Amino acid sequence: MPNGRTITISVQEGQQFDQCAGAVAKVDADLCVNCGKCRNLCPTDTIDEFQRDICRLCPDCADSPTQFPEESKRYAPKHACSLACPLGTVPEGYINLIAEGKLELAYSLVRDLNPLPLVCSMICHHPCEDECKRGLLIDEPIAIRALKRFLTETVEPPELKFNQRYDRKVAVIGAGPAGLTAAADLAKKGYRVKIFEAGPSPGGMMRKGIPDFRIDKDDMLDEIEELLDAGIEIEYECMVGLKPSINDLLDDKFEAVLIATGAGQGSKLPIPGANAEKVYDAVAFMNRVNSRMPVDVGKQAVVIGGGSVAMDTARTLRRLGVDEVTCAFVETLECEKEGDVPAPAPLWEIEEAREEGVMLVDSAAPVRIVADWFTVQGVEFQKVTEVSCDENGLKLECEPGSEFTLDADTVIFATGQKADVKALAERNGLELSGSGALEFDEGTMATSNPRVFVAGDVVAARGSVIDAMAAGRKAALSIDNLLQGRELTSRIHAKEAKTAPMNEKIYPATHIEKTDPQAVPKDRFRDSFDLVEDVFDEYSAILEAHRCMKCGYSGVDAEKCIGCGVCAEVCPENAITLVQADSI
Repeated sequence: MPNGRTITISVQEGQQFDQCAGAVAKVDADLCVNCGKCRNLCPTDTIDEFQRDICRLCPDCADSPTQFPEESKRYAPKHACSLACPLGTVPEGYINLIAEGKLELAYSLVRDLNPLPLVCSMICHHPCEDECKRGLLIDEPIAIRALKRFLTETVEPPELKFNQRYDRKVAVIGAGPAGLTAAADLAKKGYRVKIFEAGPSPGGMMRKGIPDFRIDKDDMLDEIEELLDAGIEIEYECMVGLKPSINDLLDDKFEAVLIATGAGQGSKLPIPGANAEKVYDAVAFMNRVNSRMPVDVGKQAVVIGGGSVAMDTARTLRRLGVDEVTCAFVETLECEKEGDVPAPAPLWEIEEAREEGVMLVDSAAPVRIVADWFTVQGVEFQKVTEVSCDENGLKLECEPGSEFTLDADTVIFATGQKADVKALAERNGLELSGSGALEFDEGTMATSNPRVFVAGDVVAARGSVIDAMAAGRKAALSIDNLLQGRELTSRIHAKEAKTAPMNEKIYPATHIEKTDPQAVPKDRFRDSFDLVEDVFDEYSAILEAHRCMKCGYSGVDAEKCIGCGVCAEVCPENAITLVQADSI
């Protein structure tokens, strides 16, 4: 410990330690697992993430194209699992701790930033894996989501408790992923939080829209209950906006209100035949299936749409006994030329649907539903030659005379969902945009009423749980800023990495043994709604975690470091020490 004047540092409520002034932090890059805790807690943004350059000069090292040194140096800071998570989780940290067998510590890293880790381990579309350098440059990406699932199924979560620090109340409307994340973040900061949920139980579209073979609803509800038991109040079957109104909540000493009601309405394309029998929108269809309500389906079904909801719907139809299920969409499966628009569903979801017997038809625009009176007989399509996007959505060009018909007795539109907020806005004095959505500031998520905020699918129905959670986190930060009278920015949305120095370069051909990722056993299509994903055993999980190339690490800017020592106190690997400033 350096000599000098002693100061007292507060890390968080009730946690303090003494530190010597006149010191600066120093990170041992070999010990750092790149968990990001030091970067998140550094009060002066002194700590940066560095990404190691990976040698890709020799063509025999891997199947990916050769990169020359200057090119690979530019590539290094642009692609990393740590930069891809919308919620700010840094996967490399917990993956390296799994490799060391430190499972409880690894789980704590996940839980620090993710209030619903088990949910995400089942249904997140894992953009982190798309940015994994091993997958991009060497062979296959690390199975990040599967490793998170292993942690959540293996480690007993410690009891969670939110300690109230302020006698200030915040109302959250909606107990879906956005509302739950915002509520957890605000409760963690010390506010009194109450959720108002219109339904009889929490979860939102996670509960109503996602099929049981992708997520264990009992486990999901247990995880949500842990959050609520930690100190979040909730009232069910309460339709905020009508009674009570948002103004009633503000008058009842709630100092801010977050609208996170989701996008609960499906839509049908306005084509002839859309009102025939056995023609559904996907939101209503999946809600009925998940509610165990009877739904009338035949033996041949066409799902219109190419997103995640379409794939879930098609796989659900197979489990309901439909013999032939086809997903038809305007986008392209094989993008061969510039300007081709890929199907919105992740490739792994498309492959899983295909493996379960779902047929895929791309570049197909629905023209009309062929029906005999109200009985569906098929769907007529036209071949799409070009798709473009603008602020108004997709624009299509079709080939004249290319019409074809897919036989069907059931049709389901999975072409988007929306939030019905017109009445809510009118009753509560909130402005609407030209498209009928709530008007809000994209920087702060505040509506035309500066004390009312929005988050999640209510403003942008992306259909992604992790994106909705990230929006809830952003809104919670803005609410905290409002109540504290300050301006802070989210470090999640301002992340960028620096290129590590030359001596940190990775040479995978000599230093890393090429290992195929351990496959997570999956039971494909069957006549049940059992989960289709199994869980790593501990041996396989540790083996898979060892494939991580440790691309990233933290580094301290000694010129800006104030020597507070917070980073050294929270580092799970003791990779940070304090040294005399004049020794650097």
